[in-house]
Amino acid sequence: MERDDGSIGPAMAAADFLLPYTGWGTAERQVFDQIRGRVLDIGCGAGRHSLEAQDRGLEVVAIDISPGAVEVSRGRGVQDVRLLPMAEVDERLGTFDSVLMMCGNFGLAGSAAETERWLRTMHRLTSLRGQILLDTVDPYQDADAQDLAYMARNRARGVLPGQVTIRIRYGKRVTPWLDLLLVSPSELTELAYRAGWRVGQVVSGEPPDFYAVLEKA
Repeated sequence: MERDDGSIGPAMAAADFLLPYTGWGTAERQVFDQIRGRVLDIGCGAGRHSLEAQDRGLEVVAIDISPGAVEVSRGRGVQDVRLLPMAEVDERLGTFDSVLMMCGNFGLAGSAAETERWLRTMHRLTSLRGQILLDTVDPYQDADAQDLAYMARNRARGVLPGQVTIRIRYGKRVTPWLDLLLVSPSELTELAYRAGWRVGQVVSGEPPDFYAVLEKA
């Protein structure tokens, strides 16, 4: 994983996308176990969350922008998986009770303003007991000197410190640059509140990761 300031680190291992429920961490299982009703899986990857939800008898709509991810998810047994970007999610998909934004996908909207707009969209497309199950990275935990300089640059630009511009490289293949928003629990609470949600639960994972459940306020 490459950041636009030259920082390079390991991306999520390929095997992690294929883990069965028994291989997930305790925090991830604890939050996922609150899943209910009709499910929207944002950025489904290889479909491991969708498959577990299906195994529990739930109806799932899984989406991803990667044709390869859609192909893999379908091949692994996800029944309704679609090549669809977040920006095109609307009423045509119907109403959902649970929205999954796992594996860091809560930050996919890219900025605080876009994340708030996305949360408002999810508020509109979810039932009265709608919820969002998510995980993210607290950018302030374990921050080194380069991270601190990056966050200071963001503050000077007027954006949240945890907004990062990254891309993934594998051999000669590389993704386009994308903005990803990383937030602390307190920043998550503020963003959620402005969009009509409240943080129902926060569960610490392996630092700096944490999991959370958003409920309608």
